[in-house]
Amino acid sequence: MRDIEALVDDRLSAYRSTLFELLAQPSVSTTGEGMAACADLLQSMLENSAFDRVERFETSRYPLLFAERVVDESAPTVTFYGHYDVQPPGSADDWVTPAFEPTLRDGSIYARGAGDNKGQFLTHVFALDALSRGEEEFGVNIKLLVEGGEESGSEGLIEYLRDDPAEIADSDLVYVADGPMHASRRPTLIYGNRGIISYQLDLETADSDLHSGNFGGPAPNAANELIAVINSMFEGDDILVDGFHEDIEITAADRALVDDIPVDEEALKADLGIEEFATDDTYYERLLLQPTLTVSGLSSGYEDEGKKTIIPHQATAKLDSRLVPNQDPDRVLARISEHVERVDPRVEVTKLSSFPPMKTPIDTPAAKPLLAALEAAWDAEPVEMPLLGGSLPAAHFRSELDVDVLVVPYANPDQGNHSPNEHLDEDCFRNGIETTALFLQHFADT
Repeated sequence: MRDIEALVDDRLSAYRSTLFELLAQPSVSTTGEGMAACADLLQSMLENSAFDRVERFETSRYPLLFAERVVDESAPTVTFYGHYDVQPPGSADDWVTPAFEPTLRDGSIYARGAGDNKGQFLTHVFALDALSRGEEEFGVNIKLLVEGGEESGSEGLIEYLRDDPAEIADSDLVYVADGPMHASRRPTLIYGNRGIISYQLDLETADSDLHSGNFGGPAPNAANELIAVINSMFEGDDILVDGFHEDIEITAADRALVDDIPVDEEALKADLGIEEFATDDTYYERLLLQPTLTVSGLSSGYEDEGKKTIIPHQATAKLDSRLVPNQDPDRVLARISEHVERVDPRVEVTKLSSFPPMKTPIDTPAAKPLLAALEAAWDAEPVEMPLLGGSLPAAHFRSELDVDVLVVPYANPDQGNHSPNEHLDEDCFRNGIETTALFLQHFADT
């Protein structure tokens, strides 16, 4: 048997080549570009890996790929989750090198999907390869589930999970390597994620746009009136919707973790290009422990170049609310709809999509070996966070399977997922492989 660190280093070049092959294959779930070919390629890769069994499950959207290595039916089981679909690359002019031509530059792997999520979920495949080549023992069953629709709603994954899937019913832990690590570049363990409900407000006040000279004053303005409805939901940073905060469950242990998260608020402001935050609460208190109500888009009237003297007869606003543990997305939307109905019954509220929040207790037995693996691989004390500020479909694993879910981001804080020049630092890729391998060696001891 050989040291895990040496095993990973010996194979790192080969692992990078395999990652480059997957990154070169487009897989944009919102448009369908390359999705079938990427599913075929990933299936072939898994069939030639150290897994014993590979299955492909068709869904109403895109296929799910499943692989497993069972060492003992009575042993604990960890299921790794990832997604092979990526965000659209956007304008080619914004990329230094083409989005689907992976490039190693200044110690980082540049390509769409490098960090989100191909480079992260492949670390688990490579960790199993390293353990197998070194004839390392690990008393844990390993399963991998990779979906193709995370960037467009995870409909296929949700269908699969709601159909009582026998393949992962015995999971003792769902392990998610996704998202960026803490800004300090210290390894990060996250016990859950905020949920989200996205919705749209529409208001129509007349049959058509009206001349602002002939009708301005007496005629209602859809833009003004929809803005008034939105404004009624806020007082400064406070959300005024009755019942919006009901059911929230934040523990003293969660607050203690938040108090220990390192933060340089002045550096954050400089990085974001803002002068002040929109709240008097501390940064992570507001980001992780409180729900939000965010206007993400407004449209009404004339929006082309120049001017047009009209009174808009239609207005639309797109909003989302990030939710904290125990909040139900549909119940929150019901409270928002009731508020809007009271303020202006003409406004139509339409649900767009949702993910529930998810929280694993911080005393889960899996945390100890995982924290040890992170510290050993990265040579730094891990940062523990009760929640991820963003939202992940991983919540459906906890609600449908009643299993602990942990989020362990391997990507660098500046990975630029969803942005041009997305990249995964090579040391993060390498350390992620080692982290997974070390965790697999010790998970059975919990």
